[in-house]
Amino acid sequence: MKNFIIAFVVFLIWSFFGLWIYSWIQPEENSLESRNGIIENNTLDSLNFILKNNSNIKTDSLPVVFINKDTIIENEIPSEEIKNYFGLKALSDNGDIIFMFSEGISIKKDNSKVFIPQTAIDYKYKLYDYLNEHTDQELHIYSLYSPAENIESPNLGIQRGQKIKDQLISIGSPSYRIVIKSIIKDISFDADGTYYNNISFIFMPLDNKRIVLLKEKVPENKIVYLEFNNSGLAENEALKNLLREIITFNKINPKLKIKIIGHSDNIGNSTDNYTTALSYARQVRWYLISKGNLDRKQITASSRGESQPIADNNTKRGRNTNSRIEVIYN
Repeated sequence: MKNFIIAFVVFLIWSFFGLWIYSWIQPEENSLESRNGIIENNTLDSLNFILKNNSNIKTDSLPVVFINKDTIIENEIPSEEIKNYFGLKALSDNGDIIFMFSEGISIKKDNSKVFIPQTAIDYKYKLYDYLNEHTDQELHIYSLYSPAENIESPNLGIQRGQKIKDQLISIGSPSYRIVIKSIIKDISFDADGTYYNNISFIFMPLDNKRIVLLKEKVPENKIVYLEFNNSGLAENEALKNLLREIITFNKINPKLKIKIIGHSDNIGNSTDNYTTALSYARQVRWYLISKGNLDRKQITASSRGESQPIADNNTKRGRNTNSRIEVIYN
């Protein structure tokens, strides 16, 4: 019995030693999938690629996260921890990391606003610099929205992406080289309706065919309803949208001509109505010239007064409809 026990102990020692030798001679495993339980199928987030190529992130300490082509499934991981590992990033078309911030741009459910964390406040300047240094590139803004959110037109993904584009344009980025990509995706909002890391950026080769089509395209004429107060023209969303459109088309087609025509209802004296509508048209013209850095000769202002109603002036709704600004492109 004693000899059996001794032999058994020796067997266990040699077995343990053999296993240790085997594990020691095996090549080191570098796969993020085996080390961290990360399965990457989502090219939009490109998380696996980023983790492999960003030496600042300690992958050994990452939690287990499973990613499929549609959703992120958290395996009992606090949302705050997840937020720290995703973040705001910009990639080149071949997957190179241009920049990455630890916190991403967040949104609220059923709301078009975007919330920029203080840690990523300089993102727009980095994108601006890259666009200036790479004139053969264009920026694609990937903006998510959920099928569970309110149905709007344009959809919330486009609206959120447009907010980001507006920020870039405001510091001088060329609008015609910025493309919004709206992505519908099942989103897991927090209890307070927040979703982090809604926006990503990818630089792509400049699509010259798209630029040519933009040059050939003349914007459709439109009617805009603006707001005026005692001090004059008030800047509302409709006016900002008009300015954005004109800036975009002017950069790709500097010969664009724009007519701003003021219309009014029939309340009061017809001469006064003509003068008031002309004053409004001139204020819009001056706003577009000063804010859009446009040539004064490109935009003219005129008035039709009360002479061309499109609704019944006997109702308040009809009068409000008739008091309008008409924009005509040539």
